[in-house]
Amino acid sequence: MCRLFAYLGKKTTLAPVMLEPRHSLLVQSYQPQEMTSGLLNADGFGVGWYHPRQDVEPFIYRQILPMWNDVNFTEHLGRYIESTCMLANIRSATPGQAIQLSNCQPFRWGRWLGVHNGFIENFRETLYRPLRDRLGDVCYTMVEGNTDSEHIFALFCNEMLANPQLSPVLVLRQTLQTVLTLAQAWRVRVALNLVFTDGTYLLAARCARPHPIPSLYWWQDAQKCQIASEPLDNSDQWQPLMENTLLLMGANSEPQLYNL
Repeated sequence: MCRLFAYLGKKTTLAPVMLEPRHSLLVQSYQPQEMTSGLLNADGFGVGWYHPRQDVEPFIYRQILPMWNDVNFTEHLGRYIESTCMLANIRSATPGQAIQLSNCQPFRWGRWLGVHNGFIENFRETLYRPLRDRLGDVCYTMVEGNTDSEHIFALFCNEMLANPQLSPVLVLRQTLQTVLTLAQAWRVRVALNLVFTDGTYLLAARCARPHPIPSLYWWQDAQKCQIASEPLDNSDQWQPLMENTLLLMGANSEPQLYNL
């Protein structure tokens, strides 16, 4: 079960938010506390971040090494790269899925980045084909790997293309309902903790069929918005995202919660 992290706020390097907190994403890679399955997140990781120029697509660094083994990231890139928005994932691969860069998150489409923590049970034998059949040519060809996570992200992007009149919140709700409906028809379990961003706000969801739902927390103050699978420290400002809830956060606006 992967762990994820998202940040939006005052410009910072990656290190203070991903590497240095007491229970940072780095620590969660080898000592997670709230995973519902698995022991470690040692099957790769990835980070996406945004350039100040709005016309530049976000950058991605992905690696099949565990985060703790990538000295280039922990000692150099993490302390050099800075941004106002970043999204990251540490991977615990589903048995049978390849350890390769194309299966590491985050995924990117235009200005959008996305990460997923969870699973679709027996994905290749169940929802793999039904999800792919719902993708138009643009989003079908953007899929490079074979994970359920990338197909969910592609479905979200496909829904955005097909429904430009809808807000991203409604697009995400529609995406989740499609996956949940298919899961019910195929009688498989799914866990869908998602975070998407275009660099200006964070959009998150927490749901599963049936229980348990993986953990997901959020924090917003005057300086920043953060979303994480597990709190990065002992601060009481971390709030659990309620089950079957969508969350929209912007740097200069109040958080908005929606029922799925």
